[in-house]
Amino acid sequence: MKHKRQISNILRKTIIISLIIVISILFSSCGSYFEAVGNIAESPTLPSKTPRPSVTPTQTEQPSESVEPTETPTESVTPTEEPSATIDPSLVLAVNPLTGKSEYMHEFALDVKPVAIILENKRQSLPQAGISEADIVIEMLVEYDISRFMAIYQDPYNVEKIGAVRSLRSYFTEMALAFDSYIFHYGFSEYGEENAKKDLADRGLTTINGIFGEDNGYPFWRDSDRIASGMESVHCVVTAGQNVLRSMQNISTEKIEKTEQKNIFNFSTQSSTKEGNDANKVYLTGIYISSPYFIYDNNKSEYTRYQFADKHIDGNSGEAISVENLFLLKMDTRYLGDASEHVAITTYGSGSGYYINDGKYIEIQWSRETDSSEFEFTYNNEPLQVAQGNSWISCIPTDADITIR
Repeated sequence: MKHKRQISNILRKTIIISLIIVISILFSSCGSYFEAVGNIAESPTLPSKTPRPSVTPTQTEQPSESVEPTETPTESVTPTEEPSATIDPSLVLAVNPLTGKSEYMHEFALDVKPVAIILENKRQSLPQAGISEADIVIEMLVEYDISRFMAIYQDPYNVEKIGAVRSLRSYFTEMALAFDSYIFHYGFSEYGEENAKKDLADRGLTTINGIFGEDNGYPFWRDSDRIASGMESVHCVVTAGQNVLRSMQNISTEKIEKTEQKNIFNFSTQSSTKEGNDANKVYLTGIYISSPYFIYDNNKSEYTRYQFADKHIDGNSGEAISVENLFLLKMDTRYLGDASEHVAITTYGSGSGYYINDGKYIEIQWSRETDSSEFEFTYNNEPLQVAQGNSWISCIPTDADITIR
């Protein structure tokens, strides 16, 4: 029994030793494996097969620094905005002979006469439309103490609406000839001595008369908005720039061609009023029933016109009329003694008046050889220097009282 036990112990030890040897061998093999794996993970040969992680941040940082170049095009928005105010290709930059200023005008307007349109000024006809866009406005009495306007445009062809258009007087024809203009009107006077119809026939002049619409391409219409407001039909006749253009283009060249290519006034960058007296307010309140007056706006270097105790508004823009040059010309004016108190005005010969500009006024002389010739204006026996810009000309009776201060 003892012998068997010894043998059993030897076998057990042998098995244990064998197991230890096997485990040692296995452990040694695993250690080599893990060492090999570790070497692979740390191997310097891997970067040759895959990009270094540090390269990627370097490449992505450079585009972030290139944001400034991409912002530069955003600054180019300024040049691209300017073309949004693109000048109509049909317009040409030229000096307007009625204002002395360089303006974009319809090419057709460069070689033809200015257009003179007769406009009503009764209170119930207001507001006029398009009058503020005229280069020159001439105001004259027509009956009682009611005035009427002749609005003269070198280029009226883009004006939205012009009106209310009324009938012609012979002295307006004479003033239109002084400014070499072609007349648009709706009817004419036939009041004995004051007979614009006969005057036109005697002179051999043609005009665009709305009464004879079929002969003139129908440039006029009765404005529905005015009619809806309750205005009398006689105060609702209007036209538009494109209508005027079509009518002018249908007239023979010899009738609308300019007599001379020159400025209406002796324009200068500095007017003769630099030597004048203050003219911040100009009152014509005792002459016309509308009691007009002008107030100088020092910020704009313009005179704002008032009448009927309020600003004189243009119906197209809703804004007050303003002018850079104001002329008050004293002319012989007499009432004809008829029931409607029509007047006759002598527009030629010579006379005195006032020229007002830039907050100053001077006394001037005007002269005109015939009722169809141009005006000459002088100051101290020298040609009057007129500022560039639009003009308002009020033809007033020789005995009229005016106030300038």
